Amino acid sequence: MIPKKLLFYPLIFGLLGAFTGLVLRYAFTGAIQGFPFKNVLHSHSHVLLLGFIFNALLILVWTKFTSNIDKVSFRYYIALQVCVSVMLVTFILQGYGFFSILFSTLHLWLSYILLVRLWKRLNGNDAINNLIKVGIVFHFLSSIGPYELGPLMVFEMQGSPLYEQAIFFYLHFQYFGVFFMWVLALLFERASVLLSKNHIVMITVSLLLLFAHSLDYSYDHWLINLVGGLGSILLLIVLLSFNRFYLKNESGLRYLYFILVFVAIMNVLGSFPGIADRVVESRLLLIGWLHLLFLGLYVPIIWFFFKKNIRLLIWAFYGFMFISTEIVLIFPGTISKLVPIPIMQLLFLTYLGVFISICLVHLPLLFERKSRLNQIKK
Repeated sequence: MIPKKLLFYPLIFGLLGAFTGLVLRYAFTGAIQGFPFKNVLHSHSHVLLLGFIFNALLILVWTKFTSNIDKVSFRYYIALQVCVSVMLVTFILQGYGFFSILFSTLHLWLSYILLVRLWKRLNGNDAINNLIKVGIVFHFLSSIGPYELGPLMVFEMQGSPLYEQAIFFYLHFQYFGVFFMWVLALLFERASVLLSKNHIVMITVSLLLLFAHSLDYSYDHWLINLVGGLGSILLLIVLLSFNRFYLKNESGLRYLYFILVFVAIMNVLGSFPGIADRVVESRLLLIGWLHLLFLGLYVPIIWFFFKKNIRLLIWAFYGFMFISTEIVLIFPGTISKLVPIPIMQLLFLTYLGVFISICLVHLPLLFERKSRLNQIKK
């Protein structure tokens, strides 16, 4: 039986992370003087990354592919939530300071223990379990990035490409490592995909090669685009090979599969130097890409597995507001000529719609009965 409060944390952190994002959008309109942008941004990103996405996918994987979470593991899970709660506050108050770094490090170490316990308890389909295990390996691999930051700061190399790439290394192998592998495990299990060892190897290699896209932010070399392009194409080919399992499946799964393929296509396009240079040079395009991953891919998948009976009107509203936000981020110049509203105010209004959608999904889930929460495993 799933503990009643197990889902509380990703749901509440999803709301808090979305709210801090909304405050950021409002502050960018110039309405708040002396606003600590960087500090709130760090809090926003950590809470959504670790408190919502990581938490939610961890719960889904644990409840779908183990007998259930044991008491000791649940205590480690609660300890993670304490760390995220402290990070939410300390990043706003001090940015990267003693307490925020301390509790982000504690979160990382506790996650090691929890994921090792998950590894040992996996049961069922071996191929799907191997996807989850590769995701766990990616989690350990990603932590190399944060460990590099300390020595780089000691040698006062905060402005060097190595410092920037240490951060990108961690982020890439989280959202195109841990999260991506766990999402594939959930979708493949639900669609009864026949997965071979070659498929797993190809997916793993493609995600490793995709790190080249992150290198593009610090270095300019044709080989970076070539390696990133190979990884993107390989991932797209593997995903397209599973289309027969989804075309005949339930509509919700088909839509999620199409989003997955769309993200893979965007990765291929991002391998072309002209497009890659534009993303590197434009912060709005970078935000648009990150939102595509988190709001366009991971959030719908999490909602699908948390609660199947979300009203179509809510899905439509969320999709419309999300796409509107993406259009403004990608084409700010064109939109500013068509709409008599400053871009930053327009971004606030579109993101307000996204925030409202998140509230419409998360708040009812927070007040559902325990019996409904227990259905997640079925």
